[in-house]
Amino acid sequence: MVRGLLCLACTLLIVGCTDQTKVTNVANSPTAPAVENETLAAVQPEEPSPGILPLDDDEREAQAQEKYDALQAEFQKSVKDLRDEIATLESKDDQIRILATKDPSTEYGKRFLELAKFYPDTKASFNATLFVVGQTKGDLKCEAMEYLLNRYAARVKLSKIAESLKQEVPSPDVERWFDLMIEKAKPGPVQASVMLNYSQYLGQLPMFRKTIAINPQVAERLPSTQLEYINAERTDAQNQKTASILNSVIQQYGDLKFQGRETFGEKAASELFELTQLKVGMTVPEIEGEDLDGIPFKLSDYRGKVVMLDFWGHWCPPCRAMYGHEQELTQDLSDQPFVLLGVNSDAEKQTAIDAVRSENLSWRHFWNGPRGTRGPISKQWNVEGWPTVYLIDQHGVIRYKEVLGDEIDRGIETLMAELHQEIGASTR
Repeated sequence: MVRGLLCLACTLLIVGCTDQTKVTNVANSPTAPAVENETLAAVQPEEPSPGILPLDDDEREAQAQEKYDALQAEFQKSVKDLRDEIATLESKDDQIRILATKDPSTEYGKRFLELAKFYPDTKASFNATLFVVGQTKGDLKCEAMEYLLNRYAARVKLSKIAESLKQEVPSPDVERWFDLMIEKAKPGPVQASVMLNYSQYLGQLPMFRKTIAINPQVAERLPSTQLEYINAERTDAQNQKTASILNSVIQQYGDLKFQGRETFGEKAASELFELTQLKVGMTVPEIEGEDLDGIPFKLSDYRGKVVMLDFWGHWCPPCRAMYGHEQELTQDLSDQPFVLLGVNSDAEKQTAIDAVRSENLSWRHFWNGPRGTRGPISKQWNVEGWPTVYLIDQHGVIRYKEVLGDEIDRGIETLMAELHQEIGASTR
């Protein structure tokens, strides 16, 4: 298929093609031998001669399949011709230029979608729609996706489509497709899965904002409406809508198995907790637990100080890579109202104890319990990536969330300056 060629021209974070193998195995469907090119008009059903009865369902199905196979053969030939032309070019820039000007996906996407709509409810229509969803982008893909969801929702694995769409760059179109899938999904695990994927899709918006902020060249490639959508903070009404969806998962599908020992209800509760209690600007919820010596303590014990809360595990290479810098932070700020606290996710407590001793991780750590990454603290806080770092000010307000590298240093510097300014003002 042309996907192998298109990878040369694909750019990071441009809304592109959903991998159609995730939807259905269309790419391996048989194709007819090459035939003469047909015009768009030739896609239309053949009109019966006067006095001849219209096509019955089987004849209509056969005619649609014949035209689909012929169009596929045409497309495959155009891909081969393009591949052959690219093979003659040594420069990658020239290859990308040829792809940009001669990629046949849009031309054939229009023809496949026209075929799909002329022969609705046939196998050929279904496969033609999938072709357009998988091989095009922009308005054409949007039109095909909505046709697919409105007409063929019962024939596709909506949970798989939702999982795939979660990887797309956020856009109003993707959110609308999620709304359609929730509406069309069969009640039960499929609908619950679509609902959870919708929440997780929205949860990735801050990550895309950060990516765009540090990569201006990415922003230049995005349509203005999509850029505005990514950068806009969710409104209260939008957050309430998401909370309502998660509450529906808890109430309707709470006992259904999600992954491993976790239920849909438990996972939705974690998503809801993060949505309603862990946003920047909110007072941080309490954490109560035991340190690695078995001594109880609470997050609120450190109110009045700037707190760096690090979800980590010795099993995690990026977490281990932070040890040196964390040691420097605790040493440099040892005489300041600052504290670093860890939430350790090693399933074996002794592993964490040994790591603390051998690596000189002298700060205090909550132990997350024998379930490791799915222990009670990280599960409630909906931690999916390790490490995850929160920066909390002296009043217990979350000021920075999911920061790494230089972002941590800049955040601590800002919060410490505010704290010293507040201390200075109170002594005057």
